Amino acid sequence: MQTQAFMSPPSSLNPMVFDSEIEPPGRVAGTPSFEELFTSYHSLVYGIGLKFTGNQEDAEDITQEVFTKVWRSLRDFNYNSSLKTWIYRISLNTCIDYSRKPWKKYGQHNTGSDNALDQSEQDRLPSDEESAESKLLLKEAVAQVRKAITALRPHLKAVLVLKDLEGLSYNEISSVLGLSLGTISSRLNRARKSLQAALSGLAIEET
Repeated sequence: MQTQAFMSPPSSLNPMVFDSEIEPPGRVAGTPSFEELFTSYHSLVYGIGLKFTGNQEDAEDITQEVFTKVWRSLRDFNYNSSLKTWIYRISLNTCIDYSRKPWKKYGQHNTGSDNALDQSEQDRLPSDEESAESKLLLKEAVAQVRKAITALRPHLKAVLVLKDLEGLSYNEISSVLGLSLGTISSRLNRARKSLQAALSGLAIEET
């Protein structure tokens, strides 16, 4: 089930969107600049936001919020974990908090992400010689899978996204979420069963 990011971040996401000119209080010399952080991790953050919400606009909002938090909290980063793990943690917590906003109903207001496939999905599309119906069926199947993922409860979705979509190991997920390996296994099993149940009526035509 592991795949690449659903889409590349839109070109509108760039360091100039953020108030990055002000140095974070107490910034230690040698730590990354805002532009360095953004260049290195914006694809990761945006990808998590899109996988979690299934919506490009929400993913952009989450990306902006995550980098604001990262920049403001950079002075408190203690290097007990890798910078990537720390950013993963902030991203997942932001996604979970974002999902609790009462006006957010993921999967019901997509702005094109269902119709824009990533490279791994493009590779699965039938060739030009095959029917347009087959292509449409695959796109619809992808949309249904994304909708089912975004409908999962946030704490289950977080584990599923990290393991099955981001490809992290159990130990890496434990570092990001601060959960025991047993809890991760249990939540992942529940998430997969919920996903399977949601998709049980979906017939995916393999070619």
